Amino acid sequence: MQKELNLFRGLFQEFTNISILHINNNLSFINPTIEDIASSLEGKVEYKEFTDENSARLRASAREYEYIILSDILLYCPNKDKILKLMYRALENSANLIILEKKTNENLEEIKELLDKTSFVAINNIELFEEYNLITAKKMHMWGNGL
Repeated sequence: MQKELNLFRGLFQEFTNISILHINNNLSFINPTIEDIASSLEGKVEYKEFTDENSARLRASAREYEYIILSDILLYCPNKDKILKLMYRALENSANLIILEKKTNENLEEIKELLDKTSFVAINNIELFEEYNLITAKKMHMWGNGL
């Protein structure tokens, strides 16, 4: 697992004062890696425990995070598009969304389509973890929704 976590670490660019949000549905094995990344870059990590769709709603200001990680939450959200739009707004320009979903959820194609519809670009599925799909997407400045 350490090899996979080291590769996961490679998804993060080195921004001083990095700001990461992790909305977590009992998927905490990545937390030490995220905390180490933030600590080494004098940044911060915020955690939100996921219980239902309402717990994934943000009160963040626009462009607050360089990275948002959604850990196994989308299957449990009836309004996935609204959640992804909230994440889009909360990300800085040229920032990244990382989604981890159980492979048994079989919702990879649905997620990729929703990301495209909500103006995310550079959508990739990375085979990294045995039990989880890892999908990355980027918010581009003045692309789609323009925020």
